[in-house]
This record gives sequence, C-alpha cells and structure tokens, in this order.
Amino acid sequence: MSIFDNHFHLRPSALGVEAAKQFERAGGTALMLTHSPYDDVPIHRAEDYEVAYDRTLSMARNVRAATQVKVFVALGPYPVDLLPLRAAVGLAEAVRILKRGIDLAIRRIAAGEAVALGEVGRPHFSVDEEVRDASNDILIHALEAATDCGCAVVLHTEDPTRETFAEFARLADRVRLPRERVVKHHSTPLTRREDNHGIVPSILAKEDLVREALTGGSRFFLETDYIDDPRRPGAVLGPATVPRKTRLWMQRGVMSEAQANEIHKELPERTYGIKIE
Repeated sequence: MSIFDNHFHLRPSALGVEAAKQFERAGGTALMLTHSPYDDVPIHRAEDYEVAYDRTLSMARNVRAATQVKVFVALGPYPVDLLPLRAAVGLAEAVRILKRGIDLAIRRIAAGEAVALGEVGRPHFSVDEEVRDASNDILIHALEAATDCGCAVVLHTEDPTRETFAEFARLADRVRLPRERVVKHHSTPLTRREDNHGIVPSILAKEDLVREALTGGSRFFLETDYIDDPRRPGAVLGPATVPRKTRLWMQRGVMSEAQANEIHKELPERTYGIKIE
C-alpha cells in the first residue's frame, strides 16, 4: 500500500539520504520534501533563495537515485526568515525579499521542479504587530502566486483554531485559490469541514492526535515534520514514524484500510495533483 509522509526535511550535512532509506525500510513509499533554512546558506538577498532551493532539489534527486521512494518537493521562503532580515535590512526590504523568494519558488514549480509552495505563512510564535501584519501581507502574496500558478500551498503558522481555519479560508477565497489546495502543516486535529472550512489539515503521526482526527473523517495528512538536525535527532518525529505507525494502527483497528488509502493516496493526489503510484 502507499504510505505518504506529508512533511519531511532533509539536509546533506545530517542523515540526508539515510533518513529517506529508514523511511523506505519501514514501508514508506512517497514523501513531501519540504524546503527549510540551511545554516550555511544565510538569506541576505532574494537571490540567496535560489542557492537554498537548489540544495533542496539536489537532495530530492539524491533520494530518488538511492531509493524507490517517490519524492515530491515543496519550495518557499521560511516565514521566520522575516525576523533576521528585518533586523539586518529593515522591514520593507525584508518583505520584498520574502515576496521575491516566493516568486522564485513559483518559477521552479511552474518548471516542474516542485509541486507546492511551502512552507510559507507566518511565525508559529508570538510576534509584534508589525511582524504579524507584514507576515500576513507576504502570505496573501503567496496565495495569489499559487492561484496564478495553479499549485497547492503548505502553510506554516501558529497551531490553528476553528477561527484560524476560517481566516485561511477567507484569504483563499479572496484570491480565488481553492480551499482544498491549502494545507495546514503541523495542524490541530480539526478534521470536520465545519471546523477547518475546507482547508486540509496535516497532523503529526501521534496516536492521540490521529484518534481524535479520525472522529471527523480521514481527510487529513500524516506527517513527521522530521527536521534532520543532528542536534535534535529524531525531531520532531523520526523518519520511520509514519509508515511504522500507520501499519500498527491498521493492525490494531485504529485506522481502516479505506481510511489509510484516503490519507496516503487519494488526498495527496487530489491536493497536489500528483500520482502516488
């Protein structure tokens, strides 16, 4: 069966390909390799994102060469980049750089090198009003760019409430981006449509979260948010977690085969316009 991890980071300076091999040995068949900052590729100007994106795409090619895992890529400027950039060049220029980073990612998606814009959004922790407003401005630019490109968007924000989901739905509607193309990474288990307003939740592969999520249906992704950081081995969850836990939950009757098929095959194919098999 297909096993898809919706949010997976890899770094050539850490486990890299070996983490993907661990995922595959546990039964994983496909993953979304999501771009993340690299300590040795600091962002000082928009063009620095090109260097960082090249690294993520190279990582994807290396995994494909070394495994049978289907690797899909999400590219985008990490929202927290706004903070050091504001300190270095001022808020207006920082906003311009992140918007340009979005445009550069969209160019790669349009060329077929990636399938989604992400992770984009706003810091997941409390920030001052100036940063919050600027982040929302950048987020709207990201949603508009995704609409023009016809791609999905992976959001990085604070943990969502029903009100947060309603906000995202309004923003998507405002730019005419279908709500079902908006994915909330690291989501709370709000899987009922009346709670998430059609936005797609992506939930950490933890049993308590999954049990709660399944009470509202199986329209959600599973993710590890594996960050491949040698300083935090196995964080957020280890690379083998999604396939290992999915099979365990099926054996124990927590998740049915039909539910697993929607989570791991039908939903990613609908959301991202990809083929898992």
